[in-house]
Amino acid sequence: MYSDLDPIYNEFQRSMIGIGMIANILLINLIIFRSPKDLGLYKYLMIYISCFELFYAVLEFLMVPELLTLDSSFYVMVDPKKSFLPESWLQAADLIYCGSFAVSLVIFGCQFAYRYHVLKGNRSWTASTPLNFVFWLTTPVALASFYSYFVWVFMQRNEYTDKVLREVGYCNDQKFGFLGLIFYPKLANGTQIVNWDSFIGVSVTTGTLLASEFTMIYFAYKCFQATRIFIIRSCCSPKSRRLHWQFFYALVAQTIIPILFMQIPMTLIYTSTIVLRSSIPEIGHFQSLTIPIYLAIDALPTILIVRPYRDTQFKVFATVDV
Repeated sequence: MYSDLDPIYNEFQRSMIGIGMIANILLINLIIFRSPKDLGLYKYLMIYISCFELFYAVLEFLMVPELLTLDSSFYVMVDPKKSFLPESWLQAADLIYCGSFAVSLVIFGCQFAYRYHVLKGNRSWTASTPLNFVFWLTTPVALASFYSYFVWVFMQRNEYTDKVLREVGYCNDQKFGFLGLIFYPKLANGTQIVNWDSFIGVSVTTGTLLASEFTMIYFAYKCFQATRIFIIRSCCSPKSRRLHWQFFYALVAQTIIPILFMQIPMTLIYTSTIVLRSSIPEIGHFQSLTIPIYLAIDALPTILIVRPYRDTQFKVFATVDV
């Protein structure tokens, strides 16, 4: 559904994505060259998150996805006229995009869990072995694949979604990337029915995300407790203690950002489509804009809170000023 504001939306999306790409490339370099030597596998988890967000940003830049919300419908579409991708790639790109949404929320639960096991001294979970490396790095992808499978099965185009698309100006034979839900479609006589396929799909996908979020909150709390106990009992230097708290606070801030800019707007979409049955396009546009904001700023807390990374930036700026 074309809007006069579409060019502004697209420029904003790509501007935010550009900022996010620069920030994550910078953070990857800081993690590699300015991290404490005893970070172990956690260093690779941090790089993994930045590489994922860089990938997500590139995907968003190439796709320029449109999120359409109307009444009880919610669609994620990729217009070939706006996208830089070949038309034959659009459907697969749309699915990967939805799966990346899941990874962005699951990945931080894994990082909190890993930090907790480090602080508790559980070497069987944190030793830099190939098995641990594979486990911690593939768990988010495995959960996202499970999420994406149900998106693919239950969120394809059908007669109900096509009827809504015609109402907003799309043609049946028009080719574009499409995944979406319609919870209460209307029949030809105006009667509303329940589309159980959409409810099954959203139940599984939302359940997966909620489970990952509860896991994240649980391990974040346990990590806070373990960090406090570790600081009290350990004989490490004040500098090392401060660094432990800095990594913890940076991870908390980096986790809050996708919740604020992705999960909460998505909750608003589901509330307006499932409960109220009266969503408006502006809600979908809002989510389209908040995802690039998340990609733009999520690396900043780690860059600014962790002192070795922050000091490196100050030195660079000081050199530039001179």
